[in-house]
Amino acid sequence: MQPRIDDSSPSAAARTLTSSSSRSSWAENEGSASGSDSLLTSSTASLLPPQDNNSRLGPGPGLLIFPGTGQRHQHNPNGSPGSKTIAIANDGNVAINQPGPGRSIRSFRRPPLWQPPPEDHAREGQEMEVLDRRDCRPACLAKGQAFIIEFLQGSSIHGFIYLAKLGLSFVERVLWLAFICVALFSIISLSKRTWHRFQTSPMVISMDRNKLVWNTSFPSLTVCPHKRIDELKVEEYILAHPKQFLSEEDQEDFRDFIVKLARLTYDNLETLPLNKSYGIPSTKYLDLLYELKWAFEPEISSGAAVKMFIYETQTEFGICHSVNSMVARYNSFEYWRSGDWSLMDHGDRVTVHPLDGEIYAQIINLSTAYDVYFHGAGDVPSISKQRYTFPESDYTTVELFALEIFTNEEARAFSTKQRRCRFNYEAEEMMTVPIYSFGLCLSECRMFFALRVCGCVPHFYRNRLRNGRRLPVCGLEGIGCLVKIKREIISLKSDKYKINCNCLANCDDSNFFVQSYRSRVWFLGANLQWGILEHPKMQLRREVLFSFADVLVYIGGLVGFFLGCSALSFTEIIYYFTARFVRRMFCN
Repeated sequence: MQPRIDDSSPSAAARTLTSSSSRSSWAENEGSASGSDSLLTSSTASLLPPQDNNSRLGPGPGLLIFPGTGQRHQHNPNGSPGSKTIAIANDGNVAINQPGPGRSIRSFRRPPLWQPPPEDHAREGQEMEVLDRRDCRPACLAKGQAFIIEFLQGSSIHGFIYLAKLGLSFVERVLWLAFICVALFSIISLSKRTWHRFQTSPMVISMDRNKLVWNTSFPSLTVCPHKRIDELKVEEYILAHPKQFLSEEDQEDFRDFIVKLARLTYDNLETLPLNKSYGIPSTKYLDLLYELKWAFEPEISSGAAVKMFIYETQTEFGICHSVNSMVARYNSFEYWRSGDWSLMDHGDRVTVHPLDGEIYAQIINLSTAYDVYFHGAGDVPSISKQRYTFPESDYTTVELFALEIFTNEEARAFSTKQRRCRFNYEAEEMMTVPIYSFGLCLSECRMFFALRVCGCVPHFYRNRLRNGRRLPVCGLEGIGCLVKIKREIISLKSDKYKINCNCLANCDDSNFFVQSYRSRVWFLGANLQWGILEHPKMQLRREVLFSFADVLVYIGGLVGFFLGCSALSFTEIIYYFTARFVRRMFCN
């Protein structure tokens, strides 16, 4: 609380006159003296010590303070102690504690809040900014060094603390750094081995002997009749095209040509006459063969619970018929001619169980000699596999045994490179069919090898690819080129050409082997009976041995063994060098 000054007392008047006379010289030097309108801050008035009426000595110059933001008391000039006027000190033109007449008190005004610096000061400021920029790099490096030391001292990874611990010599720090480097090298090298094992061999083939809990696929087969051309249709064709056959010799040569063309395969390419084409373009070979084919319509019967079907299919051996096959329909001439690439309904797979007893199926009314290829339901006959030939007058019984391999559902999450097999629906690389099969993959490999060497493909392949491209069909000259490389085409091995088919086995595959067969003369024509003599006592299963969880366990064990850290230690590293790094370097 500020003391109040009573201007009406005689002592107050004396103090005022004394103060005015003592400050006159100081006011003259400053050149800012004023009369009765001079200003005095309230702070100065409030700091004056109280004087009694008997005091004769006046106060000294007093404490001068620039006007502040406080409120000032203006006394009434009439000398009334109860009346005063309040003014804001920031208002420079307002008199504060205005004295009465005859008083001379120095007045002060507040300087301006900001003044533009002179040109020399501006240049000095720019030079300081340049110096600050130059000094920023050492400061940032110092911050970074302090941050790294903080991380090393507080890290939970073993050994890091000794790189920044106080009191250690340089040699000790180098030794600990060497130990950490050896540990990191061991972790990286062993982790690479673990990852390579996961990428190449995470599967294992185990043996299952519990034969009463699984079924066995019934053997599939493909029958290729020796007789494929109808003589009556050939005669009708010759009569319909008299300009192509000018002599009887041309007609006889054409009959021999069309029969050999219908049975053409890689084994007998050299038997086809290559001297005359009879005006038939190579692109029409397959159409002509189906136009002149002999009606081969065998009947099938079986003791299985599921009905079996026989489908006409185009193979590397010509026009054949498959039984109990899920991929034969994709090689039919009707499917090719329609330009269809969609998947078809295959029905249920025909299986047998040991409790079902002996189950046989038979094809009757073959009416000609034939070749037989036994294979699984998800595959097609291959020229590299064994074939069996039976005459047209025998009743033949074939007994087989099976060896199957199946893949668990867990393996579907792995890639084909890890599984080393493909499922039927994994047909991304197939160009002629929308389904995958090991036999179909080999057929495509032979087709593209012939295209690469001879510039054309044989007529028994589908020459239209999935991308819409049409491949040239081999004529007489192209077949002559195929004769030279037929051994390489059959074996898919060559010293002169590089052959890489990249065909993987079927993940669910059935392999059948002929155990025995017997034939006897049958007066009703050629019949074929086949079945499983003994049900298999063993089945192979492809299972996951080394999963991704095992990879994490192995690598985590290596990291914990060599460095003594865990997953939270890596989380700590990520946190330190992201959020905490930004905070320390830019936000501190």
